[in-house]
Amino acid sequence: MFTKTIIFLILLTSSLFAKEFTLTSPDKSIKVVVEFTNGKVFYKVNKDRSPIIRKSQLGNILTRLDLSKDLEFVGVETSNYDQVWEQVWGEMRYIRDNHNRLVLKLKKFSVQMNIEFKAFNDGVAFRYDFPTQNLTNFEIIDEVSEFNFHRDDKIWWIPAFQGNRYEYLYTKSNITDINVIHTPTTIEKANGYTVALHEARLLDYTSMALKNWGNGKLKADLYPWANTNVRVRGSAPLVSPWRTIQIAVNQGKLVESTMILNLNDPVDPNLDTSFASTGKYVGIWWGMHLGLYTWGSGDRHGATTENTKKYIDFAADNGLDGVLVEGWNYGWDGNWEANGDIFIFDQPYTDWDIEYLSEYAKSKGVTIIGHHETAAKTGNYEYQMDNAYAFMNKYGIKAVKTGYVGQRLDWGEWHHGQFGVNHYAKAMKKGLETKVMMVVHEPIKQTGLRRTYPNLMSAEGVRGQEYNAWGRPGNTPEHTTIVPFTRSLAGPVDFTPGAMDTKFNDWRPDSRVPTTIAKQLALYVVIYSPWQMLCDLPENYEARPDAMEFLKAVPTNWEKTVGLNSKIGDYSVIARKDWDSDNWYVGGITDEQGRTITIDLNFLEKGRKYQVKGYQDARGASWNVNPHAMETYTTEVIGGDTAFDLHMAPGGGVALEFKAL
Repeated sequence: MFTKTIIFLILLTSSLFAKEFTLTSPDKSIKVVVEFTNGKVFYKVNKDRSPIIRKSQLGNILTRLDLSKDLEFVGVETSNYDQVWEQVWGEMRYIRDNHNRLVLKLKKFSVQMNIEFKAFNDGVAFRYDFPTQNLTNFEIIDEVSEFNFHRDDKIWWIPAFQGNRYEYLYTKSNITDINVIHTPTTIEKANGYTVALHEARLLDYTSMALKNWGNGKLKADLYPWANTNVRVRGSAPLVSPWRTIQIAVNQGKLVESTMILNLNDPVDPNLDTSFASTGKYVGIWWGMHLGLYTWGSGDRHGATTENTKKYIDFAADNGLDGVLVEGWNYGWDGNWEANGDIFIFDQPYTDWDIEYLSEYAKSKGVTIIGHHETAAKTGNYEYQMDNAYAFMNKYGIKAVKTGYVGQRLDWGEWHHGQFGVNHYAKAMKKGLETKVMMVVHEPIKQTGLRRTYPNLMSAEGVRGQEYNAWGRPGNTPEHTTIVPFTRSLAGPVDFTPGAMDTKFNDWRPDSRVPTTIAKQLALYVVIYSPWQMLCDLPENYEARPDAMEFLKAVPTNWEKTVGLNSKIGDYSVIARKDWDSDNWYVGGITDEQGRTITIDLNFLEKGRKYQVKGYQDARGASWNVNPHAMETYTTEVIGGDTAFDLHMAPGGGVALEFKAL
């Protein structure tokens, strides 16, 4: 691996009286001005001399001490860093961490608080640091972190402090029209730049929402502990998550930002990470959402030995890596959402023979993917965690999907508060200890922890495919054109694409998947996950050998990712290079409007010949009329060519495989 580390002081401009410090990105395109005035700290951010964040205040308020005013300036520390590191798996194999850093050292009375800034070429981040000192058992009741935009800027958002967690359709509005929203949130500025706000390295802290503070200003609104105004409980040393500001001139380039990962700690080099592999899976899951099977026991129980064996055979015959089985364990009968305390995580129903199935799956080269639904009862899950993960190790179950259906954890705590953050971390660390990969549903949002804990493979945290089976309404055709530039910026998404029957008239005739088949294929490139599900029933894939050709071929581990022509809410085109070959894949998707997008092929090796296999909407196809009509074609191109056209029907898409010759 090629790595190089350089640490040295950088020159900052400061005024003796104003105490103003300027921090620039390595390429000089981004400038952060930090101002210490009258005991308060402010910052602002420019990109290419255009304002991104206007003057905004920083600070924290503790139970008995306001650390947003009357602060004393202690000093400043600066450095520069440049290193290339390799991911265990991911959407990019090699990542360059190149940033300039500034630490503003402050105190009030005897309490010390530092504010650390980092400026990258793709954005800016800052966090609060309470260094080692005589400060124990303190409480943060508010964070005075502001993000001051122009009142005419537009924003893509989902609501925070609601019962359905992150599972909402995105809205675009004026920034002045929101209330409280989740991150990641993405702002289209009136001056042409696109900015995404989020956080990185969320550990032993609460998560950050953003509140409308008026006139274009957003302010941090931290999730509290139940029945209190306390946001964070801790003792020094303690650091907050990084508050991140990703900046792009071209919206498509947002997907290339690596800042979130760079702000997390490297994986322990002594850790065995060989068990953390990527792959594709099918599951006894979609049938439940359609009403074909039940999670609970009975005549239509989905998780039977016979049914699981059928799915294992299908996976093995098609080169898939895993079979997810939901509803295998005791606790699903009756109103399971209200009775999560009765789930048992190492006791299968009598019609599911795990001893036989584990050996059968092993003989076929397939892993069973476990499922732990907690119904948001973390106490019951933590009590059984040792037994549950030992059970998976005993039967060779290499991955688990966890679930936390419910409005609050343990009848009171937010999924997104410090209580929830610490629980999810406990499960993640148990998976790492036992070498079990994690796919988390109803999760805490991703913040790049997969760099430190590479068993944290993917997560939901989005209004996914299941809403197309029973949602009222279901997802919209534009929904998946928004996700890559909002939720996906946080990390891998278990969106569960791959519906081959988008109407399912035999099961839920009043619902449908609002895409064409070609768009479902394109989603495997557009929405990244290292474990991608083929969500549909095996018989629906067997009826579509044309689609299966692409689904068998498309990788789940990428060496490079390139954002191409994209406009949030309208269309998205993304190219990715296979980790293990010189082949490239392109996914293009559109909203309810059909369109032809022209892309350049300068992401390919210049002058090299590639055979292209295309899967696109047939003439006359659309998401609501003839959605299953798809055609394939083969052609050849030369890397560096221009004007390659992608034809997409309304609600449609195109998937391309570029085989290097």
